[in-house]
Amino acid sequence: MPLHTFAAAGRPTQRTAETAADPVPLTVPRRLAGALAQVCTLEMDGHQWSAGNVTAARAAVAAAGDLALVTGLRQQLARDLDGPGWALVTLPPEFADEDLQVVSAAVLALIGKPFYSIEQEGRLWIGGPSSPHRDAASFGGFGAQPVHVDAPNVEHVPDYTSLLVLRPDPGDGGQTLLADLQSTAAGMTEADRGVLRRREFFEGRADRLLGVGAPLLPFPILDEDPAGGRPWIRWAGKLLHDSRNQQHLPVLRRFAAAIDAHTHSVAVGRGQLLIADQQRIAHGRTSLGPPRSSGHPRCLLQAKICHDMFAPAQTAPVVRHG
Repeated sequence: MPLHTFAAAGRPTQRTAETAADPVPLTVPRRLAGALAQVCTLEMDGHQWSAGNVTAARAAVAAAGDLALVTGLRQQLARDLDGPGWALVTLPPEFADEDLQVVSAAVLALIGKPFYSIEQEGRLWIGGPSSPHRDAASFGGFGAQPVHVDAPNVEHVPDYTSLLVLRPDPGDGGQTLLADLQSTAAGMTEADRGVLRRREFFEGRADRLLGVGAPLLPFPILDEDPAGGRPWIRWAGKLLHDSRNQQHLPVLRRFAAAIDAHTHSVAVGRGQLLIADQQRIAHGRTSLGPPRSSGHPRCLLQAKICHDMFAPAQTAPVVRHG
């Protein structure tokens, strides 16, 4: 299906030429997926996927010699390259839900160390079926969700976030929105960037989160690296509606308008895993279709990844063509 950008009012518009081309979809072959489901489990060590699982996953992929998956993840997600910052990985959709979670965790372990920041029965993968009884814009709600990075209001924003679809929306809604944060910030005026650098912004609360350090309130939206590396952009659409940001509302509105031009939608189906580098990509959601009295609602799970410079997808040789 065609990809579109989405304006603030939620209406689709044609995708701009400025938006980078989508990365090539990646696939976990059925044989490799089966091997990963055999050697890995959902066992946790605190809020992290166990070290034994991480080691087993990386060893199984190395033994299979599947260079396409590892090099694809590297080209699209590695921190030392200038890839798109997101990847869509297809797993065998006929696998049982638990096996899909195990294999997806193994894929995440090729990039870094999987963990959860929000405790939900001690599970790596949090979330579940969508419900019309939840806040419409929340994770698991039925409404549109503005683009954001997860946990912008903590010391250490999670390096990567991932979304695993176990059941797509039967109403054909709920497409994932992806926004290019770095291009958006680069297009702002220096005056606006100066405001965004101030540690004067608020968004929600950050209580009882794991693996991300202490709450950081207020925080700068444009959080630059003193060494000159890629900045963190602590953006969330909810910033526009937090009364504590009233004095900076004009610049927030300009940033929100700018990010629309760098946002597009991706349809994600059962057994597909979307991974985003939160230093480069914010994510959100279009509205789900109307709730139905029959059939099951969308089921979406989420897990985070801590960057690991020694992970296979961070260290594999770069394949250059031409």
